[in-house]
Amino acid sequence: MPSLIRSFATTARRATFCALVLFLPVGAEAAAPTAQQLAIYEKLPETDRIRLLMQLAKSPDADNVTYLLQRHPLEGPFAANRKLFLEGVVLKSQGKYTQAAAKFRQALADDPSLTLVRAELAETLVILQEDDSALHQLKLLESEAPDAQAASGIRSFIDKVDSRRPLIFTGYVSLAPSTNLNSGSRHSTVYSPTLGFDLTPDAPKSGIGMASGVSAAFSKRLGNDFMFVAAGSADMTLYNEKDFNSYGTSQSIEFRHLLPQGYVGMGVVSSQQFDNQDYGPNYLSYGPRISTSLQVTPQNHLSASVVYEWRDNLTKGAMDSTAIMLDAAWNHGWSSSFNTTIFAGYDRIKTASDVSSYHTFSSGLSVYKELTHGITATLTGTLTETKYDGMNGIAAKIRHDNRVVGSIAITKRDFNIYGFAPSLSYTFVENFSNIGNYDYTSNAIDFRLTKDF
Repeated sequence: MPSLIRSFATTARRATFCALVLFLPVGAEAAAPTAQQLAIYEKLPETDRIRLLMQLAKSPDADNVTYLLQRHPLEGPFAANRKLFLEGVVLKSQGKYTQAAAKFRQALADDPSLTLVRAELAETLVILQEDDSALHQLKLLESEAPDAQAASGIRSFIDKVDSRRPLIFTGYVSLAPSTNLNSGSRHSTVYSPTLGFDLTPDAPKSGIGMASGVSAAFSKRLGNDFMFVAAGSADMTLYNEKDFNSYGTSQSIEFRHLLPQGYVGMGVVSSQQFDNQDYGPNYLSYGPRISTSLQVTPQNHLSASVVYEWRDNLTKGAMDSTAIMLDAAWNHGWSSSFNTTIFAGYDRIKTASDVSSYHTFSSGLSVYKELTHGITATLTGTLTETKYDGMNGIAAKIRHDNRVVGSIAITKRDFNIYGFAPSLSYTFVENFSNIGNYDYTSNAIDFRLTKDF
């Protein structure tokens, strides 16, 4: 990691000047600057002062940085963040890692383009064993690596952080507060009793929704070229109206062939859903998956997967189906604080009835941007087209839907709550169908705490 920081700190690699020797005599103990040293310091240009202070911050004379900053404050539009950075480096050199991370976060909250500050923060988070946050910062840094060698160094460091925690447990709880702001509301579909569905339309519902879940992941390196990965999760969503409640679990295992820039994996996936009345299983799915993840360049990452599933509906056997799902995403990092992802997918669901069989095409764009005032915004938009195979008996039409999904998530990354940052998201869904009963609007608000900050 120190080499990573040096690769971004071009000023720190430059030859220093004679005054530096006066402040950093070899083998000297920490001591207050002499009058002669202060006189030299006062005559230095601002850029040379900063280089000197950076060297001092990592030396036995680190305490002198605070003294010099107080005696001769930095000037100019970048002075405040430079001061925070230098204070953070001093705290880090003194082993006060939590306080150092807070200084680095404060500087990034004001200016997320400070790559050197982000590199110091990532290293400090690794020392604190806040691995999720550290990995988030390291992956952002990868897009701003100056060359392939530096990018490879960052990737190697990411792998080392990952390898020191083979078993990972995570969990979440989120709230969707108040009237009609939940993803189970405002559906207006009327189903035919002759087909065995509920005739009662889903009217707008009020109340507070809650979603929670837990997950676990295990990974183990198998020699130099292979890795075994297993994961499982359990999720539930609760509303005042019990009909909207949902409960589910999922599992996956995968063997990955490791490549210089990523991996190719093969494995199996499965999932289960449970009835919200008696909590027994009412749906099972299982099947093979092939996936790949490739860091094509330091700024460009490709991921893709193909899944084939058998889906068993345990309450309505006629709704048993098979599914093939293809997904791909291309992420481009414009800088360490700004990246975009283009994604697309194709699903083919086939049941015994053509009325319930369909193709779905989807595409979308996601934008991640760190702003000033400690705000991170993630905007996502998705367009989905679904075409059914058979004629709808009631409407005498073949159903054709188009759906628009938009979401925005705001994270306050300078609010550190026991290692988490608060995040609030809003999702809007509008479904347009050539059969009017399938038109609907859905809104959802979600509040949770995240380590991606």
